[in-house]
Amino acid sequence: MVLLGVLAWFIVPFLANEETSGASASAVITVNGEHYRTVELTESAHEIEIETSRGYNLLRISDNGIEMIEADCPDQLCLGFGHVHRKGGTIVCLPNRIFVEIIGADGNGDDVDAVVF
Repeated sequence: MVLLGVLAWFIVPFLANEETSGASASAVITVNGEHYRTVELTESAHEIEIETSRGYNLLRISDNGIEMIEADCPDQLCLGFGHVHRKGGTIVCLPNRIFVEIIGADGNGDDVDAVVF
């Protein structure tokens, strides 16, 4: 019985963590410190091109997430973030000043990540 209580103590918060559970999440795209666009993360694939005086980036939305698939920045670190789909997840391209953050369906990305006792 005690073992079940301890397991529940650790499993319930994990299960309660909202990824994008059921409701569609969105991605807020910021370019050069200013809001560029907010897009709903859907199953269907489509792409967003961002071209500024600093450079070029291509984002792909698919499978309820977003990924940077092309960039002309020198270090290419932004391509390493992979497919981001969890609320609070980010993609950053510092040379081109692009920041992408996943928010929940309620427009909120500031939930508690974990509780430790």
